[in-house]
Amino acid sequence: MFEEFLLIIFQMRIIICFFYVVLFSYPVVAQEEKEKWFGFETSVTGDFYKTLDGGISNDYVYLGMEDVMLSFDLEKMGLWKGGEVFVQGLNTHGRLPSEELTGDMQVVSNIESGDYTGVYQYFLSQNIGDWTFLIGQHDLNSEFVGTEYGGTFVNSSFGVSPTISLNVPVSIYPIAALAFVAKYDFQEKYCFKLGVYDGDPGDSESNRYNLQPNISDQEGALIISEFERSLSFNGNPDKVKLGGYYHTNKFIDYTDTLEKVDGNFGLYSIIDFVLWSSFAKPDRYFGLFAQGGLAPSNINQVNYYVGGGIHMNGILNTSKPDALGLAFAYANVSKPYRKLNTDMTQGELVLELTYKLEFLDRYFLQPNIQYIMNPGASSTIHDALVALLRFNIYLNY
Repeated sequence: MFEEFLLIIFQMRIIICFFYVVLFSYPVVAQEEKEKWFGFETSVTGDFYKTLDGGISNDYVYLGMEDVMLSFDLEKMGLWKGGEVFVQGLNTHGRLPSEELTGDMQVVSNIESGDYTGVYQYFLSQNIGDWTFLIGQHDLNSEFVGTEYGGTFVNSSFGVSPTISLNVPVSIYPIAALAFVAKYDFQEKYCFKLGVYDGDPGDSESNRYNLQPNISDQEGALIISEFERSLSFNGNPDKVKLGGYYHTNKFIDYTDTLEKVDGNFGLYSIIDFVLWSSFAKPDRYFGLFAQGGLAPSNINQVNYYVGGGIHMNGILNTSKPDALGLAFAYANVSKPYRKLNTDMTQGELVLELTYKLEFLDRYFLQPNIQYIMNPGASSTIHDALVALLRFNIYLNY
């Protein structure tokens, strides 16, 4: 175990050196100086991951992610009003613990992707009145299917519903696809979004460095829309979202595998709700969130998903923000899919307990425990108990 720990520290040396070079090469910018035409952000995220019991293996591993984001305000550059260019690069490394150690299908860590380097997003956005239009390579989950208070958690299901991520090719981390997105905001209370994405972003082999998109009729397109109703309670958001998607490609009919069905679709809903907030200190609050997703059983692995939890902010009552959260995520495997895979049970349930603390302005630590019942919805893998310690370091300019 000690030798493994030393090896992990040795592998992290490049990350640590990179961080300190970046951190001390850029001065802290005062708030009044931030109205600039150029923006720069970078972050380093790492997970120390250990399967304590059950699963496939009890190995101890490290996985990490670094990203760099650049933004250019075209109006402040004197080019045209309301325009912005955004570029994001991404590097990930480490093993695939959900696939190799735990065996779960909802993916314990939302930064898991193996060894990969590429240009993640690049797009042009344009504001025209209450409308915003975006064209380029774009992460669907950055605009759609997101939850405010579920974002504290580490499991991937709290980012995007498994009824989407496990059923259809979709433009999400770590490989994004070309897209066109239109968004209409009305009085900051109502928002309607419509997105059209390339039907298959590919993988690290077919889309090297995420710079080789392949748009064709055979891949189809993913069309997604979302309606959002926003409120505010003491400065903290209350939101209700309803959405649906349709993929135009052909999909196998699991009731008759010799047949294919034109198109695939699903619905989802999200609620973020503030139960209590301190009026003396608005960043102390108690929030709830709930998620749900539905998809046809005959053409999908996961036919429904439910998740939700509690988010308590400002636990320590200090100047540095912290948050405590407890949540669950259940993905149900459709009956036709289980008939073709006789070793599968009805579904996979994840329970997650997490605590996130900021210190020294740019640093986060997040201990995390997850208990996975029926990992991979498999009858051959024992329930798994996973411990994870995440750190995050960020810089913006």
